[in-house]
Amino acid sequence: MVGRRLTIWVRLSGLRFASALLALTLAVPLAIAVPKSSMGAQPVTLNMARNADMLTFDVYATQDDPSIFTQMQIYDRLVKLAPSGKDVQPELATAWKITPDGLTATFTLRQGVKFSDGSPLTADDVVYSLTRAIDQNSSWGFLFSPVKSVTKVDDKTVMLQMSEAFAPLLPALSTFAASIYSKANFEKWGNDAGQHPLGTGAFALDSWQKGATLALVKNRYYWQPGKPAVDRVVFRVVGDDNTRVLQLQAGQVDLIDFVPPNQVQQIQSGKGKIYRVDGTAVLRYTLNEKVKPLDEPMVRCALAYTIDRDAVAKNVYFGLATTARSLLPSSTFYYDPNADPVTFNLSKAKELLAKTSVPNGFTLTAQLPAGNQAYLDAAEIWANGLKQIGVTLKVEQLETTTLIQTRNAEHYTVYNAAWTNDTPDPDELMGVALDYTKQNAAHTFYHNEQARSLVLQARRELDPKKRQGLYTEIQRIVNRECPQIYVVYVPRLYASSAAVNGFAPNSQGKYSFEDVTKR
Repeated sequence: MVGRRLTIWVRLSGLRFASALLALTLAVPLAIAVPKSSMGAQPVTLNMARNADMLTFDVYATQDDPSIFTQMQIYDRLVKLAPSGKDVQPELATAWKITPDGLTATFTLRQGVKFSDGSPLTADDVVYSLTRAIDQNSSWGFLFSPVKSVTKVDDKTVMLQMSEAFAPLLPALSTFAASIYSKANFEKWGNDAGQHPLGTGAFALDSWQKGATLALVKNRYYWQPGKPAVDRVVFRVVGDDNTRVLQLQAGQVDLIDFVPPNQVQQIQSGKGKIYRVDGTAVLRYTLNEKVKPLDEPMVRCALAYTIDRDAVAKNVYFGLATTARSLLPSSTFYYDPNADPVTFNLSKAKELLAKTSVPNGFTLTAQLPAGNQAYLDAAEIWANGLKQIGVTLKVEQLETTTLIQTRNAEHYTVYNAAWTNDTPDPDELMGVALDYTKQNAAHTFYHNEQARSLVLQARRELDPKKRQGLYTEIQRIVNRECPQIYVVYVPRLYASSAAVNGFAPNSQGKYSFEDVTKR
């Protein structure tokens, strides 16, 4: 995603794992005291500058990365993504069992877990949270479409029942969409619950000044003994890439996201630390097919063939990115770089456009996040290619949160962002991109019934070889009709001061703040 979307654990690795069923300011204070540090010293605060503010803590309605990445700090899930990105490990569930037919999964809950207000986590909270997660009217209900019910077996056991075998069950349960939260708290706040989260994670919400800062405070009831070491985390909204770097260098913040590729070496030479999350994100252009002539597949593909992806990887990302050959990120299971990929081919682009309703070209508007120089530079390379086939590209830069809202409302023409895969399974991305019944196929309005049918078939296929065949065919369809235009596989780049240790971001936006220390 931002664009979320791109990044659990039974020891099942590789393809085998996949088959195992596998600025109005609003302060929101909570009744949580800021704790003193465990050593009785001054509380330790970690300051992070991020490119955009979040929108909601309600996972049911979430569609943006800033919200997802914040929720991951407050809520836990039954399982969590392993450091390898290929397995799941226990989190709120200590064990699980899936029947051979794949129709029933039972999870044993960790005992003694409390929410950040001190109230106990119960099986009822898990059932409530996951029942909302599987609701097909939610933004991410498609991730759990075969799950027909979540029930309480006893105080320490919950059961999921499926209508059919469900290969990516465990990866799906590791995502933010399967977060567990307090039933009583959610029912208390009703429609305002998205502003008042209560979870069992390492941190709790302290205050939120929308568009400016969001502060988290240490959960003194956190179930992992001795964690977290940091007492407070403050997210500051700093939309401009260069400003975030300057603030890090000046010691005003400890961490930043969206590090400009051209400043990586400078940060490292200044004793700063760089963190890379590779293979889980793809820079892409999402096309609104309600805007003519983007409803024509040959128009979309003509646009796709004009992008010099090698130039973007080399000149914009300084070799940190690699040329994309599929809509799937390169580390995703069943990624196939040889399924007739779209490449840089101006002759092909001209040939395709000549067969459309706009053979002589047209003017195209692309919406980009303001302050992101890499995205702007990539768009300039694309514009040069488009010019060769008679298409004029106009760039409109919007503040990132505004851009996300514009995309979600589908009031855009071309939307530029990086999709981050939240699981190693392709079901998430292909479910968003090809299931026109949910989010209007990533807000593109793309509709191909064959592709959608293949996604649903792959979801219930437990044989890895057969799943590979299905996803290869899906990628061929995407490459033939170009509902979205992939450019390069980009690393998620973060930077910190030398004083920060233990920061370990993953593709899901789980920053591992519970393990972070600050000298």
